[in-house]
Amino acid sequence: MNRNSLLAIIAIGVIGIFGIMAYQEHEQNKSPIEKISDGVHEATEEIKDEIDDHTTSK
Repeated sequence: MNRNSLLAIIAIGVIGIFGIMAYQEHEQNKSPIEKISDGVHEATEEIKDEIDDHTTSK
């Protein structure tokens, strides 16, 4: 592995870490309305998946 490949891997790792940090910061700074909306959206997706599972299994 040459020096350029190693530097590229390190750069990708650092960018990934910053991306994760930015995502976590965004999630923590959501307003209560956004958090409720995300919860409702997730619940409806779960209900839809369960309905799909039960209707296609027959």
